[in-house]
Amino acid sequence: MAHKWKKHLPSDVNSFRRARGSKPPAKAILILTEGEVTEPVYFQALKAKLALATVEIEVQPKGKGDPARLAEAALEERLKRRKSARQGRLSYAQAADFDEMWVVFDSDVPLEHGRFHSGVEFAESKGVKCAHTTPCFEYWLLLHLIYTTAPMEKFEDVKPRLSKAMAIKYDKCSKDSAKHLPPLVDKLNTAIELAERVRKSHESAGTAFPANPSTEVDQLVLAIQAAASPANK
Repeated sequence: MAHKWKKHLPSDVNSFRRARGSKPPAKAILILTEGEVTEPVYFQALKAKLALATVEIEVQPKGKGDPARLAEAALEERLKRRKSARQGRLSYAQAADFDEMWVVFDSDVPLEHGRFHSGVEFAESKGVKCAHTTPCFEYWLLLHLIYTTAPMEKFEDVKPRLSKAMAIKYDKCSKDSAKHLPPLVDKLNTAIELAERVRKSHESAGTAFPANPSTEVDQLVLAIQAAASPANK
């Protein structure tokens, strides 16, 4: 016979999380990226800096050139997570569902193939948020170090500027280059400020969307920061 004083806790993950304390669990954010090196390394460094266990980064290289496919992959991840939650197969650190889903992609390829606008529209209609950069993610990295609105059509146009700013020979597929990404996270506030400054510059000029160069990654970073504890922001 069970003792009357013994508290019996429900076994499902969400109930267990609530029983551990009165504070609600941190917001769970899924980040799906087409990049296989640069983006995952950068966001893992940001996740570590903010001590956010509920931010999850997934690589989906098949989405390259089509943000709609990235959005579909994000929706599939949500279905898998909900199923795992129902079956009780989640770890303590995993949320039963994602509060926000973001896809991170370069706009140069989908713009070239006419898939950008339709892909963004599809993603947003499904509740998936887009953190795209024109022309490529490396422009967002560049904003950690310098401000520029000089048009850059391809990664090859951004590469020499980023190499000079970082004082290295940057290569987006190089693990040696990736080692230099975590320190950039310390300059996050500068990047956020400059991304907004770029946005306002294009708005004043009436530049067509998506402006070249520009980025929406700062909006994702702000969402991640909002989920962090005040001490880690």
